[in-house]
Amino acid sequence: MTGRIVRSGLALALAAATITAPAAADAAETGKTAGTVTDFGVQQTALTVFESYYGTAGDRAVAYGVQMGSPGVLSVVDPVTRELVDTAYLPDSSGAWGITQATDGTVYAGSYPNAHIYAYDPLTRTTTDVGAPVPDQTVLYGLRPGADGRIYGGTYPSAHVFSYSPSEGFRDYGAMFPGEQYAVDVAVDPVRNVLWAAIGSHGHLVRLDLTTGEKRDILPAALRGDASYPYDINLAGGRLFVKRSKLEALVLDPDTGAVLADDFVISSRGTSPLAPDGRSVYFTSTSNQLWRYDVQTDAYGPVTSANGSPVAAGGAGIGFGFLGDRLYATIGNYAGQALSYDPATKSSEQYRLPFPPQALDINSISAGPDGRIYTNLYINGNLSVLDPATGTPTNLGRLGQADGFGWLNGKMYQGVYPYGGVLEYDPAKAYVFGTNPRELFRLQPDGQNRPLAFAANGSKVYLGSTPDYGLWGGALTVYDTATGTRTTRKDIVADQGVIALAVAGDRLWAGTTIGGGGGTTPKATEAKVFTADLATGEKLDEFTPVPGADSISSIVAGPDGLIWGLADGELFILDPATGAVVHRQDIPGRASGVQDELVVNPADEHVYASLDGNLLQIDPLSRQVRVLRDAETYRLTQDSQGNLWFRNGVKAANGAVQYGSHLLRYVPEPDSCVGSDLRAHVTIGGIDSTVANRYAGSGCTVNDLIRDEADWPGHGAFVAHVAQVTEDLVRTTVLTGSEKDAVVSAAARSDVGR
Repeated sequence: MTGRIVRSGLALALAAATITAPAAADAAETGKTAGTVTDFGVQQTALTVFESYYGTAGDRAVAYGVQMGSPGVLSVVDPVTRELVDTAYLPDSSGAWGITQATDGTVYAGSYPNAHIYAYDPLTRTTTDVGAPVPDQTVLYGLRPGADGRIYGGTYPSAHVFSYSPSEGFRDYGAMFPGEQYAVDVAVDPVRNVLWAAIGSHGHLVRLDLTTGEKRDILPAALRGDASYPYDINLAGGRLFVKRSKLEALVLDPDTGAVLADDFVISSRGTSPLAPDGRSVYFTSTSNQLWRYDVQTDAYGPVTSANGSPVAAGGAGIGFGFLGDRLYATIGNYAGQALSYDPATKSSEQYRLPFPPQALDINSISAGPDGRIYTNLYINGNLSVLDPATGTPTNLGRLGQADGFGWLNGKMYQGVYPYGGVLEYDPAKAYVFGTNPRELFRLQPDGQNRPLAFAANGSKVYLGSTPDYGLWGGALTVYDTATGTRTTRKDIVADQGVIALAVAGDRLWAGTTIGGGGGTTPKATEAKVFTADLATGEKLDEFTPVPGADSISSIVAGPDGLIWGLADGELFILDPATGAVVHRQDIPGRASGVQDELVVNPADEHVYASLDGNLLQIDPLSRQVRVLRDAETYRLTQDSQGNLWFRNGVKAANGAVQYGSHLLRYVPEPDSCVGSDLRAHVTIGGIDSTVANRYAGSGCTVNDLIRDEADWPGHGAFVAHVAQVTEDLVRTTVLTGSEKDAVVSAAARSDVGR
């Protein structure tokens, strides 16, 4: 089996023949028992604060922050004394993108992936899951307070706007723009009962009259439908401040959409409220400096200190508030940074708030050739490595959210979202981001934002990617590590992303998804398998193994010399010579997208799959499926010893998978016949018995037990051996009596032992 590869996380690891792999720790590892699962626990605790809201807890001024965690967290900190006041958990969530405080003092968080509203009472410090405001959503965005204890927000993937109040419950105002999926932020004027919704991924800005239901797109006509869509919006001082997704800023008349100012950058999660002086609005801008906008003059620019130098914020603001005239801000997502600024004295201070680190969700997993297991955190982007011999994980440092990993000659190749970055990391050297790993290139200029699938052959690394928000058509990239050159073939299958790769024989095999970038509706109707030239990446052939399937999420060179794949939860097997489907079957579990994986075990030759949380073992001869684990199995990868690694995770009520922070290992049962004979029929000295070859226990096939390749003292001794072996197999019901006779007859007709 040449070119066999193993996927890692969302990405395929590289062909086994290309990896220089020191032996991994095995027998010396404690607690390693065949056929069992070992939980190596949380791999990293770290900090990811999505947004903060400056409000009150009784008479005390506080900042409320929503954090990623398992589960999600709402933290309460005092920005003046810098104390942690409380930590509340949001069960069944992984975090929240929205946080606000209603006029009655209740604090609300809007979660993902279950898209629920949680109510926190600052006085009793109790949290209540209020429920889902709109059915079949996964993310809630942009919570804002209205009048009389009401709050508003937006949803994904249906771009609805909703409200909630304790007296009325939820109210759904419907989808804000036909065909769009993201209502990523809202702004509210409770006096006039008007709401604005930021719509992506093709830009629109909808003004909704909450009384009449009238909707108007007030985004300037030239920007409507643009890929740089309104992302954060704030109503302050009679102005609508709009940060677009590529950070361009607009200040608009909130009713007409007339442009009052532009040509500057907002790097923060929107702006501050209107300052107590009645004219100042603050935000972070270029180089993460603190900027001020004057709503009376529409002038804007950097805030300066007493000595005239710009005030450095230390990062992008993710929440602003005022205590008296002094500005307070939470800065950045990952370190609890904060800023305070006094406009009267022009003095500022950078400090840290005590947001508590949490166990964070694992995004991707990769078994390295050094015997260690690498994990990357969802959104946070920290990279960690586990030594299985000691069970001790080590945080290497920030990388960014890696949606794909691959290996070649001991080096790790990393595909980083959202800029489509491809980096190279040498684990034998110190981790210094920017140097090791170093960025090789970015695919975002080619319209790609997620490098997902990796494979390799010779000096070349192959990458499959999916398109950026609002776009269609993925790409296949060939990078030559010897020359540093690359070729990117965009839209290699029309309007489809490339999410699975495998090297088999003299060509590259790939699987696609009909999905486009975020916020799009598929144009294609069924996923494809295609082959490409290993030297150039040029497409050679294209096949449809499962008509109507949305995704070919995994593809591997099977132990039988055929091509195995997963399509929407269905197993298919192709003849590599013709591309013809030779086998299809449903296997337990439903499709869960690019999390679904196949790997071929190097010891027992079985194919293992993770599908919809299940861990499955597939017999390569009979294709029978054994369920090894029926829950919490995601992001499957395999080490050089054939041990299977994955993370936990449970499903929310809406079907979305809540990510998990634990890394687990399954050790397959021992195999007494490594490298089994997998010919379809029991074949003896070239004589085909026509009896189906099958596994007979302890990892041995019938062909293995015949041992016709051994040296025998004579033909009679060999035939007697076959007779005894087959008699035993009849007793264990592996063979029938007639099959036994056929095998013995083939042995008698063979030349073995003559």
